[in-house]
Order: sequence, then C-alpha cells, then structure tokens
Amino acid sequence: MKLKSLITIISIASLSVSCTKILDTEPTNFTLEKNYYSTEEELQNGLNGVYDNLGSNELYGRDMLYAYNAQTDEAAFNIWLSSGALAYAYYEYNASTPEIRAFWTALYRGIYRANLLLANIDKPAMNEERRKIIKGEALFLRGYHYFLLASNFGAVPLIIEPTKSVTDVSIARTPLKEVYEQILLDMTTAESLLEKQTVTKLGYSGKVTKTAVQGILARVCLQMAGEPLKDRSKYNDAKNWAYKVITSGEHALNKDYTDIFIKLAKDEYDVKESIWEIEFYGNGTGTSEANNFNTLAGIRASDLNIGYNSGRISTTQTLFNLYSVVDPASTAVIRPTLDLRRDWNCANYEYGLTAVGVKTTITRPYSMYMGKWRREYETFTPKTKLSPINTTILRYADVLLMYAEAANEVEGQPTDSAYTAVNLVRKRAYGKELNGNVLKEIKFPAGLAYSTAPTVTIEGGGATTAASATAIIASNRLTGFTITSRGKFYQSEPTVKLNGVAVTGVTATITSLTDADLPLGMSKSDFFNAIVDERARELCFEGYRRMDLLRWNLFVEKMDDLFYYEKAAGSPNTRAFANVRPKHIYMPIPSTELILNRKLTQNPGW
Repeated sequence: MKLKSLITIISIASLSVSCTKILDTEPTNFTLEKNYYSTEEELQNGLNGVYDNLGSNELYGRDMLYAYNAQTDEAAFNIWLSSGALAYAYYEYNASTPEIRAFWTALYRGIYRANLLLANIDKPAMNEERRKIIKGEALFLRGYHYFLLASNFGAVPLIIEPTKSVTDVSIARTPLKEVYEQILLDMTTAESLLEKQTVTKLGYSGKVTKTAVQGILARVCLQMAGEPLKDRSKYNDAKNWAYKVITSGEHALNKDYTDIFIKLAKDEYDVKESIWEIEFYGNGTGTSEANNFNTLAGIRASDLNIGYNSGRISTTQTLFNLYSVVDPASTAVIRPTLDLRRDWNCANYEYGLTAVGVKTTITRPYSMYMGKWRREYETFTPKTKLSPINTTILRYADVLLMYAEAANEVEGQPTDSAYTAVNLVRKRAYGKELNGNVLKEIKFPAGLAYSTAPTVTIEGGGATTAASATAIIASNRLTGFTITSRGKFYQSEPTVKLNGVAVTGVTATITSLTDADLPLGMSKSDFFNAIVDERARELCFEGYRRMDLLRWNLFVEKMDDLFYYEKAAGSPNTRAFANVRPKHIYMPIPSTELILNRKLTQNPGW
C-alpha cells in the first residue's frame, strides 16, 4: 500500500520503532557472502525478500487465487476465453506444465530465502528484541511456504538448511506427517518469538503478528485433521489456536461486510478484521509492486478510469443459490435476499459491454462476476492493467468459522460457543448491527384485482429509514411484490398501503434479532454441513475453497455434481468441472524436478 514505496529510504531506527512496510526491498544477493547479513538492516532486507516472494505471479500476485483456487463450487472461468488459454487453470495440467513447475519453484525460492536468513540470524550485533521478531517472522514464513507445498503437492523434500540454489534439491520426499511436524515447529516457535508484535501496535496487516500465526496454525491443524492425514487430535489444537485469536482482544468483525473490501481498494487497513495481508502498491510503474489477479478476476471493465478488468471468472449458480431468503411465504415474491453478501460477491453488472464506461446489468447468476474486490473504488491513479489491492490471507471471520468447525468436531455436537462464533458471522451478513430489523416480506391474499400496478407505500413501524416495494401484476391480478429497499431499524411491523389505502390481508413482517442465527438443536453432521455452506458464502474467492473441499474429502464429489448442476442451470462454464479426477487431490511433481532429483517420486495418477 502507500508506505511500501518508502522502504528504500527507511532507516534502521525507524524499523525498530514502526516496521512501517515490508515489501519492495530484496537482499542484493541471496548467496552466502561473508559480508552479508552483518547488520540489522541486511537481516531486514533478507526478511523483505521472503515476504516479497509471496507477491509473485506464481503465488498471490496472480495464480494462488486465480488459476489454482478459482474453479470450485464458487466460481468458474468464462467460456469466452480461448480454448488454449490457461489450460492449467482448468485442471488440464500435467507434470510438464510450465506453470506447475513455476509454482513449485516459487515456493522453494521462498524457503531458500528464509533458510539463508535463519542461518545468519545471530550474525550481526543488534537489539535482541528486533532479532527475535525477525527470526519469528522468517520461521513462520518458511512454515507457510511448506504449508502451501504440502497442501498442493503432498509429501515434499524437507530442506531447512541453506542450499546452493533452488534446484539443488537432491533428496527424497519427506513423509507428509513429518513435513507438517516441521510446519508446526516453525510456526509455534514463531508464535512465542512474536509475543510483542501485534497488529494493533503496527497499525497495518502486512507483517506477520502473533495473532496471524495463531490463526494460520488453526488452519494448518484443520488441514491435518482432515484428509489425507486424518489426525483428529488436531481438531482440538485448531480450536485452541482459534480461541487464542478470539480472546486476544486484537480483532473484531467489521459491521459492514462490503466495507472490508472497499477499504482494500482504497489502500486503507482494517486491522480488526483483516489479520494478515500480502502487500501490493501502485500501478506497476516505477518502484510499485501491483498485482495481476485483480485485473483478471473481478467486474469486467474496459475503461481504465473505472479500473480495467478482463472479467475472466464468473460466479456459479451454486454459490448464488446458497444466499437464500429465509422461509418466504408461498404467496410472497421477494427479489432481494436477506443475506447482504450475495449482491456484493455476485456482481450483477459489467462496464463496457455496450459502450466504454457504460454499466450493463447481468441477470443470469452464472454470468455474474466476482464482485468482492471492485477496482472502481481504487484511489491510486492513474489506473493501469495492474492493481494495488492487497490480498488478504487471514480474516477474523475465517477464525470464527474455524473455531466453530473445530469445536463441533471435538465435542461431537455444536457447542454454545460454536453457535456464537458462526452466528456472529451470520448476523454481520444480515446487517444486524448495520441495519437492525428490516422488512422481511409482504403477504397478500390471492385474487386481488388490479388492472395496473398499484403504488406501494410502507408506513410506520418506527424505522429510521422506511422500506419500499413495487407491486407485480399479471392477468389483472396482484401476484407479488418486489422489495426494493428493506429499510432500517424497524421496531414493529409497518403498514402496507396500495394506492394510499390499507388493504385487508396485505401485511408486512419484519426480521428479528435472531433470524440470522443457525437453528438450535442441530446434529453434528447438520452443523458441519452448515459450516461447509457458510465458509463459501463468507470466504468465496479468497483462495480457501479447494483446500477446504480436499480436507473434507468432498472435492471430487462436489466437482462432479457441479458439472451436472451448473449445466442443467444453463451455465456454459463447466469445462473445469468435467476434468476433475481423484488424481487432482494433489498436483503432479514437475517432470523437470524428477529429472534433476532422481530420488523424487511422482504423485499417484500422474
């Protein structure tokens, strides 16, 4: 974000006080020269290089959210992409696919940089508290790179000492359990070393903090508890790590879901909700480091002033349908959903279809765009075909949902605290703090005759903002209402008038403070299924879904079902879903690595 461009002129003194921003500076040389890593500044530069790796195109600058995790039950690449483009994003990759090797190499590049730094961590004379923090961040980042490797490739060579180059990996694959044990060791050690590094003190989310480590440890433990390790003892560990974040006092939900992502576009931090972000800045010119992802996946726009986006990914009908209206009466037609996340995440418009800069409405859900990150809110100018929007790796809502899932597994049933955690996320989704009770539906008796649609007015109820609606007429009969605004903070049911007159049987109902909550008395399996859906509603497109489905052992099944469901709904965007096979649980080990390292073996099916 804004301060990243200042990295090259930050003094060592300012680093010890604020650690303002941490990208855009790589070590001049990553080799073990005797004169490098001899000062605190050089250690910090080395750490910056490890952070910087995560922003590369092979990782969070593009492919992590775009190619490798976009095509699930949440989203799909648009059919109008040329058939040969991005085959690796359609699960059509193989061991020789260059992008798969680039992904593998990028992850080991980050590990290589972290290993060099850690091998020299005690070299310079410096403030010991600063040394602890740098070491803690480096250990965590190495563990995180290994977590991405293990999640995507399974058992991999475990290298925790410096090597001469990123291709010098002449060792066999380490059993997956041992890889995860090293990840846990790196991260738990980091957690203790970062005792004094909090996001509240920093004021921004671009550096690893104590609660960031705790939240990612919860994610790692959930992955270990599921497929393929199935170490169920890790559910309790996941619960405990998530609980540490919840009780830290550092984090809380933003009451407005959309504001999280508008802040990202505006280069503003929300350190209460957004726990850890990968930093980007500028428009790709000069010293900036912008990303590709937010110009490839988002609301399609050809106008640079709005924010260019090729709109290559659409939402699925499946995701759209998850945001359902709560129990509408059979006689009511309710267009909006009570879940405010739907119309933000599933953007029903694009720019430039009819003319440059002209907004065009989209009506089919499977043609809507990923609306979570909207370039029209960006404040950095001039806008180009690169974006400054940070990539959020961990949000507080994710921590709450991880806690709820783990508690359900540990106790064998949903606990009160598990209900509380997931309901906090759902209440925010329904705008309870933002809007209070709102208009839920308008009921009416059958057979009301109108030759033209009557004017609808909604009065009373003590609202701070009144609701509004329009009537739907067919064959000279009232057939329903379209609620155009639900109003805010109703205290009681308002009165509905048609052409200024209250009509018998035409009544309004409002929501309650608890109608966003999951129903009490759910079984363990029902609560788990609710979590599966809630994670999609809340976290869609943020890069978690494929890993979630894999650890739940639902990936192949869901993708197979998705192919038929989306096709039946009329979606043409089903190419990727038809390709998924059991072998796609892991990516193939790159063939070039198998040649360079004869001790490596290939994943099953490849």
